[in-house]
Amino acid sequence: MRKTARYAALVAFGVGLPLAAAADEPTHPEQVQSDVSTREISIQSNFTGIEIVLFGSIDFSHAPSPDDTPYDVIMVVRGPDQPVVARRKERVAGLWVNGAAETFPSVPGFYAVLGSRPLRAIAPEATLKTLGIGLSDLEFGVSAQAQPPGDAFRSAMVRLRQEHRLFQESDDAISFIGRSLFRGSVDLPVNVPIGRYTSEVYLFRDGTMLSKSATTLQVHKVGFERLVYLLAFRYPFIYGLVAVVIAMVAGAAAWAVFRRE
Repeated sequence: MRKTARYAALVAFGVGLPLAAAADEPTHPEQVQSDVSTREISIQSNFTGIEIVLFGSIDFSHAPSPDDTPYDVIMVVRGPDQPVVARRKERVAGLWVNGAAETFPSVPGFYAVLGSRPLRAIAPEATLKTLGIGLSDLEFGVSAQAQPPGDAFRSAMVRLRQEHRLFQESDDAISFIGRSLFRGSVDLPVNVPIGRYTSEVYLFRDGTMLSKSATTLQVHKVGFERLVYLLAFRYPFIYGLVAVVIAMVAGAAAWAVFRRE
């Protein structure tokens, strides 16, 4: 009987030891890891747009209790910034002419934001504004007059870029695979600007940002399109001379052909 009691005590001690060790083990904070399906996009004359896939996982994820909310993820893909001038068309003497204008010093050439749920259900407005997430909270810089552009010009500029698929905002566009894996996709249109893009992934829970991960990708022209682009934007004088020479040669060739006839 005494042996049985001693054995039971040893078993209880042996079972309780790993449980106590597990209880004392520190809890690691969640970390989000992400990547994109391609890091380099080449644009040629037959380019019609491309879909890129963003995917990732949550390291040290914790199984939620019945009272906990699941994880939320927001993905942001942003292209190179550039100044944009928005002009209002006015009718003068039956003609449409350029009227008042506003300059936006720093506008993303491309901007897409995806959420596992509606953005304002994931995080409060103050958090989204601080992080600059979402079209309504996106900052476009301050003009040379040190004044933010008017709301009417801002709304018109955002609307036009949305029509050209250069600005995108999608709710419920990120799907979870199990507890830790997730994915989403973004369509880059045919008119997407070239340059260096950033992909940022934010991990939220209960409206609090837990972690952030960032990657980059490059969009560039190749072949003859790249040559024309470099001449037009880096060497405009040479580009103009070449254009004039080509026009003169084409005109002379057409004159010679029609003269014979």
